[in-house]
Amino acid sequence: MSQDQNELQKKRGEEKLRKIKEQMELKRKRREEEERRRKQLEEEARIKAEMEAERRRAEEEEMKRRELEKAKQKEIEEQLRKEEEEAKSRQAALEQERLDHELALRLAKESNSNVEPMEEQKAIIRAASLKDPNKKYDLSKWKYAELRDTINTSCDVELLEACKQEFHRRLKVYHQWKNKNKDRTASHASVSKPTSRLPPRRPQRYFRVPFVKPGDEYRDNDFKKRGYWFAHFDGQWIARQLEIHPNGVNVVLVAGTDDLDMCELSLDETGLTRKRGAEITKREFEFSWQKCGGKSDAYKQPTFE
Repeated sequence: MSQDQNELQKKRGEEKLRKIKEQMELKRKRREEEERRRKQLEEEARIKAEMEAERRRAEEEEMKRRELEKAKQKEIEEQLRKEEEEAKSRQAALEQERLDHELALRLAKESNSNVEPMEEQKAIIRAASLKDPNKKYDLSKWKYAELRDTINTSCDVELLEACKQEFHRRLKVYHQWKNKNKDRTASHASVSKPTSRLPPRRPQRYFRVPFVKPGDEYRDNDFKKRGYWFAHFDGQWIARQLEIHPNGVNVVLVAGTDDLDMCELSLDETGLTRKRGAEITKREFEFSWQKCGGKSDAYKQPTFE
């Protein structure tokens, strides 16, 4: 065999070996690709299973939450019904008590009693408010109308303050209930905050607080998305409220008309007096108030006549 033939045979062997190696490499890559796809499918199946399990869990929790809300709503409605019934019974008892007391006063006058007119008025008010002699003012079962009428007519400073505190306590409870039951039309939305006759010279304080709606946070000193919340407090309770929104919409609210949309917290509860830069002058408040359409006589501080 010549040298050329040996070379040719050697090249053929090397070519054959190269092809075998290529085929083995292709098979190896094919197996690795199949294994990779299998693992990928398994991972996707696992993720989908977890997502489905999470969806079912969330659905079950939502169903439980709705059932709990329905149960709470029924409980609230039942409580309101009971309170209404108790209030009716309370009102009937108070009316009879008032009539009995007026009769006693008339008999005392006919017997040359020295009861003074002012003392007579106070006695009638106290007779309507003192169910338990050991508890000075038990207002927990009074109707809103009773609280309002007493605030608007009584000159008893302690009774006035007790009635206002009870009214605002109920207003806060109502707001909490309304926020938890937004899809339910509030049957007691006709409650209004009375513009009561209170002792003169209550402090009038004014505040301004910037705000930004969620999702509209300003960056790089961009103040175009900033709004402002203004408040005028007559003593401890809000009298006027102004909202200036960055979209140009202004909301003007006055106590006695828009109470259910206003701040229900007392001044001390808001913490505004401790917030640096929040308090402003009356002139600054009135300027923004009138600029946004608020009337200068929209709210007048109640005083004694």
